[in-house]
Amino acid sequence: MSCSVATFRGILAIGLFLSSLFIGSSKSLAAELRIRGTNRNYRQGDWITYSTTRFVRNVSIGQEHVYFATTGGITRYNFFSYKWEFPWTVSNGLANDNIRLVAMDFNTGFLWCVHDLGISYLEPASQLWYNTYYDEIGLSQNDPISSLGFGSDRQVYLVSSQERWLASENTSASFLPISRPEDDSSITWYGAMAPREAALPYLFMSGGYLFDERNHYIDDLKLRRFNITCWVRDRWQNLWLGTWGLGAGRADIPTLRLELLTFGLWDEAVDAIAKDDESFWLGGIQEHEDHAGVTEWQIPNGEPNYFESYLLTGFSNDQISSMAVDGATVWVGTRDGLTRYDRNKRIWRTYTVVDHLVDNRINDIAVDDSSVWIATDGGVSRVMKAGVGTDSMHIRSILYPQLGTVAVYDLDVQDSTIWLATELGLYYYNRYKNTGGVYKELLGPAGEVTLAVAAYADELWFGTEEGIWSLNANTKEALNALARTYKTKAGIHRILAANSAVWVASNDGVFKYDRKNERWVHFSREDGLPSNTVLSLFLDGDYIWFGTDRGVTRFYWNAPYRLD
Repeated sequence: MSCSVATFRGILAIGLFLSSLFIGSSKSLAAELRIRGTNRNYRQGDWITYSTTRFVRNVSIGQEHVYFATTGGITRYNFFSYKWEFPWTVSNGLANDNIRLVAMDFNTGFLWCVHDLGISYLEPASQLWYNTYYDEIGLSQNDPISSLGFGSDRQVYLVSSQERWLASENTSASFLPISRPEDDSSITWYGAMAPREAALPYLFMSGGYLFDERNHYIDDLKLRRFNITCWVRDRWQNLWLGTWGLGAGRADIPTLRLELLTFGLWDEAVDAIAKDDESFWLGGIQEHEDHAGVTEWQIPNGEPNYFESYLLTGFSNDQISSMAVDGATVWVGTRDGLTRYDRNKRIWRTYTVVDHLVDNRINDIAVDDSSVWIATDGGVSRVMKAGVGTDSMHIRSILYPQLGTVAVYDLDVQDSTIWLATELGLYYYNRYKNTGGVYKELLGPAGEVTLAVAAYADELWFGTEEGIWSLNANTKEALNALARTYKTKAGIHRILAANSAVWVASNDGVFKYDRKNERWVHFSREDGLPSNTVLSLFLDGDYIWFGTDRGVTRFYWNAPYRLD
């Protein structure tokens, strides 16, 4: 058989279970459970998710921030510091990230938002979110909230798309149906019932953008059109606006100059995370059919750069499975070839089977001191770094014909050995002797589909369809009892082994082996993940980054005030 990374992403959490070996964590696995609000086991900021926030539905002015309701949460721009602050998302306690409306009640300081599942509010003193779902207030998702209002009578008012009215005290979400008040002039409205904003003036833009104030859109030089979805003026002569595809913008009304405030990822699925000295490189295999791209971003303070393959000569495919940064070179593994980006020369080039790549469908990339190793659906290729960027660059296959057309899903480097996770089990390759084959000296499963592999010091960790296994690669002996085997059918994507812990990305969240306490811990949406489908991992000191199908999440795993 031969299956790709995308195939294993489809192993959904149907019938997921943890065996009796699951020890040390009492966290629930039921991702279907409703998120009632912020998880109080963590401080705000322990979990932060950045997703695609360039699609804006609504904009609102608060006490310190301008709030934008986006498809990837609530983004917050501080108009005193002129900086973005981390967004409010599921990771902070929201029930859903697809935000329809956002507004602040200046009577209480509460921030309210409407999303696909209902309504939520942020209590300002505690910085805790509280969620109420549509069916709990007598509405349905087929009759969504279209307007949100704050009255001088200390009430919050909701109006649905079918003109149903509800009201609650302004310090809770205990909404009850009411009749429309005879006089609603004292209610400050947001959404469909809000007063119409003054017409847009003509605004000047740089970067090749053209502004159309009459038809409410922005054109670029690539013949693309982005609709302007919302705008509002503040008391300091600023005009804040949202677009569908270009994110947020701020215009200075006296000078009529509009600047885009770029923030967030180009696409939400993050199968690949790499990092240079300053910036993250992120990309993935997207579920949508629109053009995708790579995000380069110095998170969170820098301005992201986006690279769209269909606009770049030499970058032929935007379905990205893996990335690696090696000095001035960024290697991008796609489902149709290996792409190299020379950051000094700003040149892209893609290599395929025509250039002797063993297979165009790439699953993983690893870089060592002399080589680039490429795992594909049809074996492994090796690029000698000494020839990169010259006419003498060569791509060669390894372990041929033993691997032949065998799918290799993951690989890792351990001293002289390259470990390969394949559809036929675990393989090894000695990069100096040019020898290798099936690794038969396993205490665990042999010959089973192996999805992920990671090496650390003398340890070897690998994941199969049955769970996670470990051993000492030198002595061939198993590690301690709890680390030796962890059975789960969660569908493993990646493993990252480090000094303090081993991390496993799966279709059922993240599993962590805590070395100090010798226990397994499970993290899910209830903790702060935006989705239980976790595709990639990157350890960055006291923080670990999780690439999911709903954005990239930073987790403060080594917080001194918390024991997971």
